[in-house]
Amino acid sequence: MNSGCLSRFLLVLAVALAAVIGHKAFAEPTPDQVATADSLRQEAFEALRAGEFDRSNNLLSKAADLTNDPQLRQMASWMGQFESQRSQFNTERRAQFEKAVGDVKLLLEHGHRDYALDAAARAFLLAEDKAAFRAEPWVDDLVNQTIDAARAYETNQNWIRALRLYSALGSVEPANPAWKEELKQATRRIRLLALYAPDYLKSSQKADSAEREAVAELLKPATQPSTQPVAEKPDAENDAFRIDWHETLKEIKPKMLEEAIFDTRQNYWRDVDYRGLLLGGLNGIEALATTPGLETAFPSLQDQPQREAFVETIRQLRDELTAAADGDDAAAVTHVLRELEKANEKTLQLDESVLVSEFADGAFATLDPFSSVIWPSDLEEFQKSTQGEFSGVGIQIQSDDDGSLRVVSPLEDSPAYRAGLKAGDIVTHIDGRSAKGITLNQAVKTITGKSGTVVVLTVRSIDGSSRDFPITRETIKVASVKGWQHRPGGGWDYFVDADNKIGYIRLTNFTRTTSEDLAAAMHWMKSNGARGLILDLRYHPGGLLQSATEVVDRFIADGNIVSTRADRKTPNPPTIAPASNDGDELEIPTVVLVNQYSASASEIVSGALKDHGRAIVIGERTFGKGSVQMLFPLYNRRAYLKLTTSHYYLPSGKSIHRDENSQSWGVDPDVTIEMTPEQMRAAIDARQDLDVLRNDPTPAGNAKTDLKLEAGDVKAAVESVKKDPLASDPQLSAALLFLRLSVTQAAM
Repeated sequence: MNSGCLSRFLLVLAVALAAVIGHKAFAEPTPDQVATADSLRQEAFEALRAGEFDRSNNLLSKAADLTNDPQLRQMASWMGQFESQRSQFNTERRAQFEKAVGDVKLLLEHGHRDYALDAAARAFLLAEDKAAFRAEPWVDDLVNQTIDAARAYETNQNWIRALRLYSALGSVEPANPAWKEELKQATRRIRLLALYAPDYLKSSQKADSAEREAVAELLKPATQPSTQPVAEKPDAENDAFRIDWHETLKEIKPKMLEEAIFDTRQNYWRDVDYRGLLLGGLNGIEALATTPGLETAFPSLQDQPQREAFVETIRQLRDELTAAADGDDAAAVTHVLRELEKANEKTLQLDESVLVSEFADGAFATLDPFSSVIWPSDLEEFQKSTQGEFSGVGIQIQSDDDGSLRVVSPLEDSPAYRAGLKAGDIVTHIDGRSAKGITLNQAVKTITGKSGTVVVLTVRSIDGSSRDFPITRETIKVASVKGWQHRPGGGWDYFVDADNKIGYIRLTNFTRTTSEDLAAAMHWMKSNGARGLILDLRYHPGGLLQSATEVVDRFIADGNIVSTRADRKTPNPPTIAPASNDGDELEIPTVVLVNQYSASASEIVSGALKDHGRAIVIGERTFGKGSVQMLFPLYNRRAYLKLTTSHYYLPSGKSIHRDENSQSWGVDPDVTIEMTPEQMRAAIDARQDLDVLRNDPTPAGNAKTDLKLEAGDVKAAVESVKKDPLASDPQLSAALLFLRLSVTQAAM
């Protein structure tokens, strides 16, 4: 056979083989193949719910290979894309772990022992097997060295360094209650200095800054020398906006403290006697009298004999309480407070408001972190956080690294938005006073004010131009319900995946209007054919209990949502919140996202939806703040006691509250997906970009996973990936995968 004939023969053979292969590839699957594919698909979903992503990916791939079903192939494609992304995330996590371990060794080599455990704590959080990491000999040695150093700093009253070391010890040994107590004591000392002697605290921080800067330089060396001059960092406080402690403690009266102690004895969720509260209060006063640096605020503390006489009275009162046969004697409250008041008059002559405030801080520190007194100066801010409204101009702001006050976004239909303030603007002055270096709290207190009053903001725009904006304050409604991204000019787009009609709602707080706002968002999604919903409760601090139960009621038609009860008989009876079948429930598949910062009422929502089988919960175990606080008016409602009176119990009967020695708490996700601190920061940055309210359309993150790069546009593509939450947020990506597969399977 010559070469021409051979070529024609091979060509005919190739065509024939292609026809056979093509016929086999596109032939209708047999009933057995279809049944096998369906079985594999069901197994894949079970594996997915169990968090077995590798197995789910393999099963879906096999199922897709058995049939010509395009929907099944699409499901397999989504699963494969997610697995590829998950592999990348895991690689990042391992690299960050190795970097943290390397940082420990580097810091020890250069003599920065005090900072080495910080790096070890980062490694601990990134370790796949945390117990094994903690048991490593070098970690154990470092922990013991750090304990010795922390004790020495505490003895020398170097509270800033002691605080950092005890915090790192608590991160490496989270189940050790000793570090929580030490941390509490160091925090109290620093709080005293921050409130009464901020200049002294600032000087202490500056003394520690040289080593901090050396550590930062060592761990993050510059890749190339900078050609830009280094700007001098501003002071942490701007004196023009500093709030004097007299203003903070104004109108505090002894009667408020007495009423608060009596209310606590009667209404706290567990049995607490007067002796424990009084001993805690005396500890608070002793900390005030023995913390170096407070002499600038209270010159009488410089008189050593008078100080010692006052402290001796505290110790005598403590001994009396300890020796008393009855620790629940109400008369002891009046006795201790009066004796303390008389001793103060004879010796230090501290302001009455200081004595009352610090005694209260010590007394209620013996209870839990959520029980405290809301003093008169705190009432306005507290009401803002619960009512979802405040009077101001309507801008979200942040403090940049250089101390600049930057506008993150104006709020919809707010005075600032109507005046023309835009994201990225820098507020340089407030009413003519420089805003450089002020804290966010100072900025908020100054910009907000009585409705109808005017505040003048001097703003430098992105183009460098500056102008004054006289803005009249109005009552601003804080949105607690947000969608996927802002539409230009206002309103939310609630679809994270418009092609598959998958919605996204993020709840930021539970206020009086949350349920109503959620109903409006759900109506929008129903009207636009939503087939699935991601309910994002990550970083959600809680809010009003009634609002949370109303949110759950939007998803379920019957059964209990949550119950509350104390561990003893109190005037506050147990409660049960049932769902109501009012026909307005959203019935589409739902995934709830939670993390370790989802707390309180947000845990009720995620836990109730999980217990009722109404949603899949994805993320990390929640915070474990399952206690209920009630407000008790003090002194003709001039102040309030915020007191824990009971605990939340989910429909399953589980308490979500985390006590100091708890091994189980919060809401455990159905599918656990951890995120590193770096991934969290990247996801938050991307999320904030979508939250910005703009007047014109701009490219934003979306649910597309395939980026097509045009020539010369690589830099823009990289920036686009950074701003796409799905490219930096494995929890969100998993939620979207679940819903894509669910809605596709439902349509098959």
